[in-house]
Amino acid sequence: MLGREGDSIVIVDGGDHSAITTSLPRQALFAKLDRRTPLTIVRAPRGYGKSDLLTSWRDASDTSDHDLVWVPPPQRSSSAAEYLNTILHQCTKSGIVAPGVSGDPFADLVEAFSAATNPVLLVLIRPDLISNPNLEEQLVELVTRCHQLDIVVTLSGLSLFAEPYFLEIDHELIRAEDLLFSSVDTANLLTLSAANPFPGDAHKITTMTGGLPALVRSAIKVVKALPAQNDREQLLERNLQIAIDDYTRRAILDNTDIADHRDFLVSCSTARTIDVSTAAHLFTPREPHDRIRERLLALESAGILSRTETGTDGTWELPSAVRLSLMATQPQLGLDSTRQLSSLAHFRLDSGHHASALKYATEGCDWDLAISIIENHWIAMLSESFDTVRRSLQQIPAAAAKKSSVALAGRDLFTMHPGENPKPITSLPRSAEELRVIGASRDARDVLNVGCVHSIMLRVAGNYGPAAETTRRLAQISRRALEINPDDVSPQLPVMRVQWGITFQLSGQFAESTTEMRMAYWGGESQGIDFIARNAAGGVAMNWAIVGEPTLSEGWSRLERKHPNTFGWLHSMVRTPGLIARALTALCTLDLDDAHEAVAALGEPNATEELWAFVLYTHCQYALACREEATAIALLRTAISDNPTKLKPGSFALPLLRSTKIDLALALGDGNLAMALSSDITEPAANPWTLVSVARLYQRAGQNESAIALCHQFDWAAQSYPRPQMEALLIQAVAHSRGDEPRRAAEAWSNACSIADQTGNLRSFSTISLRDVEHLESLAGTGSSALARFLKLAPGETFPNELNLVTLTERERQVLDLIASNASVTEMAHALFISVNTVKTQVRTLYRKLEVHNRREALARARELRLL
Repeated sequence: MLGREGDSIVIVDGGDHSAITTSLPRQALFAKLDRRTPLTIVRAPRGYGKSDLLTSWRDASDTSDHDLVWVPPPQRSSSAAEYLNTILHQCTKSGIVAPGVSGDPFADLVEAFSAATNPVLLVLIRPDLISNPNLEEQLVELVTRCHQLDIVVTLSGLSLFAEPYFLEIDHELIRAEDLLFSSVDTANLLTLSAANPFPGDAHKITTMTGGLPALVRSAIKVVKALPAQNDREQLLERNLQIAIDDYTRRAILDNTDIADHRDFLVSCSTARTIDVSTAAHLFTPREPHDRIRERLLALESAGILSRTETGTDGTWELPSAVRLSLMATQPQLGLDSTRQLSSLAHFRLDSGHHASALKYATEGCDWDLAISIIENHWIAMLSESFDTVRRSLQQIPAAAAKKSSVALAGRDLFTMHPGENPKPITSLPRSAEELRVIGASRDARDVLNVGCVHSIMLRVAGNYGPAAETTRRLAQISRRALEINPDDVSPQLPVMRVQWGITFQLSGQFAESTTEMRMAYWGGESQGIDFIARNAAGGVAMNWAIVGEPTLSEGWSRLERKHPNTFGWLHSMVRTPGLIARALTALCTLDLDDAHEAVAALGEPNATEELWAFVLYTHCQYALACREEATAIALLRTAISDNPTKLKPGSFALPLLRSTKIDLALALGDGNLAMALSSDITEPAANPWTLVSVARLYQRAGQNESAIALCHQFDWAAQSYPRPQMEALLIQAVAHSRGDEPRRAAEAWSNACSIADQTGNLRSFSTISLRDVEHLESLAGTGSSALARFLKLAPGETFPNELNLVTLTERERQVLDLIASNASVTEMAHALFISVNTVKTQVRTLYRKLEVHNRREALARARELRLL
């Protein structure tokens, strides 16, 4: 409802009363207008449908409990007193009369609204046309003193309520961007207007008009007039452009209020955002900056430009479709649009605005300039302008891109499809000497740029092994280049090293990843690139957390937190490794509350996230610690089925998640499923995570000698994997204990406790039973401080003492095979040379083992346990 108790102003900019035949419900905006706030501001120039929004809101609302007073826009020559008298006159026409007439219109309005018996909705269209600095204060005082009053005001520009957040009354602000139509809004309007649109019409209209309400409504007539013919799409585009140009001419170029600024506006339309210095560069003859600013403010007041409220000097912009239409008229002033764009690109580049310069160079098809900007500044632009770089590279023609190896490699990267093998480039040499020669050459920077892009392409395509090998060679080149020509390569190395670190992470090379990430951190720190420093520190922390070094991980997490978080496309990439590190470190130290917070912040595994497998692994480890294995298995199955291409040979994700599935099955006590999963791993000892999971399975299944033998198949001294190594030692300790070898059991236990004391990893103790923990400590008497902390926290055991392992006799396997062949009981009896009753008995025995009740369940369970 529009009327409500208490003071309330609703301010809506502009006074365009475009005739509409359809009221489009815009519930999100209606909800803002319906809020019980003293002040609601909707600020936009011409064409944004401000009055249409109010009309639709009024028509969709229950107006029975308030009186409506609608005041049209005043003449620019009106005084404040004349305007207040106009409001008073409109109130009298609506039956709202002051008890007395004092001759002071403001005092009479206060009396009239104070005496009103019903709530009053006062709609004021464009009061900012009145040039009076006291008007804002009077409106605020009016609504403050009159508790029955709601005021709705439409504005263009910032001459009134420029900073509503400084008012002492609550407010709601609706900006120009809020009023733009989405494709869904456009589709709804087409439907409600009975325009009989074709599929894709709404998207085409919204794209071409930029969602500007006035243009979208003009498009309705275009669609209704279109014939159903083969070239309809081209006809729609052509006629829609005519409608846009017609609107631009009528609403802007023919607007007498801006006659003195028409040439200025057309000249400045080259810029997406216009400030004083940009306008001064584009407009000839040259004028003082004060005069330029006066022109911009006049265009804002006329409802042509909207203020973006960024920067100290003010920045304005045109609706995108109107801007392009105005640019099309530049030849009438003797201007060449492409030259204007190129000139503006150089101007922005000279001002240090690389991404903005790249946008204008690309729009103006100045490919040489665009390529030059990318070659020299792509590292700097990645932090906040990744999409600009990507879109420019996609638009650069192949012929132009061939002039630059960097641009060509980048273009290939951003036009390839996920999983597609990248185009080959000249391979890097293998020998260290040849790589050093490249690093010492003048081409080192270009080779690093191209090679880094190519390694990312290999990684994105799932070729993790070749990506890691390419990265190793690039790292050697970079070290030599730093020795010979550090100024040439230093600026780009921090961001490259982060990418190299990610490549090594995804291929499971954590030591190499940590080396690159550490150097990336210190490079980012020294250059003041916070997103690089934070990303790299989080990456190092994640590496240490994965391998089981919580103390070292926490140290790097503290360094990560020194740097501010990022936003936009970088946000997820930068924060994810740090959150993984925090969660896994908290799990290692048995701080489940902190682990819960980190996992919640991490969110569900996202297929677009390169560290997807690590996110999934973190969720599963948290589920294991909280005894929520069934939930984790469901999540794991869904995530893996949705992302099969990420589990390729050479990826660390494949063994990591295979190991995780075995552990989850073991935690559920499902030995058959765990055995079936382990049979898919050809060489479990090739990876420390699969080794530990399979060895644990063997030990729990009573195959102690096999468990011990498997643990010895990995060279633990060659690489540092503290957590897998500690868990392998615990498996050996329990297995030796079961085999009545107390000396070897005590030795393995002591080594495991030593790792726990050095790293701070407590959780691995929970992978064996508490009874085994107490027995082994009684044998060795280590006095481990980590063990003491673990026992004090007294967490539950991760894996049950009993393993449900279904084994079938030869006869039961024969019965199961016959069930799978759909044989009847009689046919089974004939095949097995036994009686029907004996078959029934054996079938019942088989069902009990499988814990099923019928053939269908038996076959499903047997397949799940890999018995078929």
